[in-house]
Amino acid sequence: MTRELLSLDFYGSELVAARAVFDEEAATITINRLLRQPCRGFSGARVLDKTKAQEELSALIENLTQEATTPVSVIVGVRGSFLSFRRASGFSTVASRNYLIGIKDIENALHNAVPASVKDRLEVVDIFPQSYTIDGNEGIVNPKGKPGCTLEAVTFLSLAEPKYLQDLRDVFKACGCPEFHVLPSGIAQADRLLRANEKEAGALFIDIGTQSTSAVMYFQNTLVDTWEMPLGKNSVIQAVAEVLQNDLETTADVLKSYKPGTDEIIDDVLEEAKNKLVNTIKKELQQSLLYVQHPCPYIVLSGLGADKKTLGEYKKALSARKARLAETDRLALASYPKEPLVCTGALSLIAHALVREVSELSTLQEKPAGFIGNLLDKIGLGELF
Repeated sequence: MTRELLSLDFYGSELVAARAVFDEEAATITINRLLRQPCRGFSGARVLDKTKAQEELSALIENLTQEATTPVSVIVGVRGSFLSFRRASGFSTVASRNYLIGIKDIENALHNAVPASVKDRLEVVDIFPQSYTIDGNEGIVNPKGKPGCTLEAVTFLSLAEPKYLQDLRDVFKACGCPEFHVLPSGIAQADRLLRANEKEAGALFIDIGTQSTSAVMYFQNTLVDTWEMPLGKNSVIQAVAEVLQNDLETTADVLKSYKPGTDEIIDDVLEEAKNKLVNTIKKELQQSLLYVQHPCPYIVLSGLGADKKTLGEYKKALSARKARLAETDRLALASYPKEPLVCTGALSLIAHALVREVSELSTLQEKPAGFIGNLLDKIGLGELF
């Protein structure tokens, strides 16, 4: 059986989309289309103009799904300062001995991880299970069927200001797509693109966009924090635009074909602007992420503002032991078109959503062992179950 999926990653004033086919028997993900185009009605999942956003999104969805033979599952990646994050625990208890933890207990513990005070102000985007504790026994991956009276679910919550999500829902509904799954793009990328040894030792994943930057921190194989910053490559383009006395769009086009060394003034402005962006992001991270106050063992960069030169600057600024650019071969895709680092979000969203679905399916539902085992092994979770 095969399923078709479409991921949409809102990336500044651009939208990156990927269409994939998931073969459940072979447990393979094949990317059929990869598309990147301007979307002026959006800014990092913020709807700026509903009419324009609907026109752009309708045309894109129709373009990517017209060949689909089955219903398409839509995954939407969001990023931006309207998001907030926190670690939280939820509990489920029973008043009987020799009780076996069931599906309802797990669901209750996850639901109870969202504080009542948060529900009044923010909307839950995603509840990412980290681990479970049964009667004080920590680090349990799958608690179903285990004996115990008290179940604790350790989770990582992604939250958003309700207005922005409602605007997004309104636009998708107007496009004939009322059903879609929202995930934070930065978390999806870090989950899928960081290596196991990096997550264990401590790794900082940084995705640098045009108008925003997402940072995600792992330590001891646990997602410990993430932060959205209104900083991006546009600040570098703006510095050059002021020198050239051009608008941002014209300057961006000039820089696409610009070769370093051909203009000393632009070279100096670019160097200064890039260093300023690196230092500003460093300062923001050190103020916001507790773990970044100490040197990071690993740094992984992705996004429009990531390249080999930038990599060295971040490694030096954050005193990292090792640094590398993101690699899409970590996503276990059967095939995909050649893509720049700006496309890792759309690709990661598909892999992350499927891994989450399969792992949660094994926790919350009954499935044949062979089916689940095959999927978990192929997608990279087999060693956890």
